[in-house]
Amino acid sequence: MKRLFRFTIMIICVATVLPVALSAYIDPGTGSYILQLIIAAFVGVSFTVKIFWKRIKRFFSPKKEEKADTLDEK
Repeated sequence: MKRLFRFTIMIICVATVLPVALSAYIDPGTGSYILQLIIAAFVGVSFTVKIFWKRIKRFFSPKKEEKADTLDEK
């Protein structure tokens, strides 16, 4: 197990040190696709928050019992 771990670390180190020339092409549609992903993530998070807003609000608000205790102490 220890040998496998050392071998894996060695391979990762060698792979990151050796330069590799990549000939990649990014077409104009890629930027549009990334923008669509960002907008979809924002809409998805917004919709999820909208659905669970009451639960989120209840989670962060003080409990009714705690409110009664603080009123009794004053």
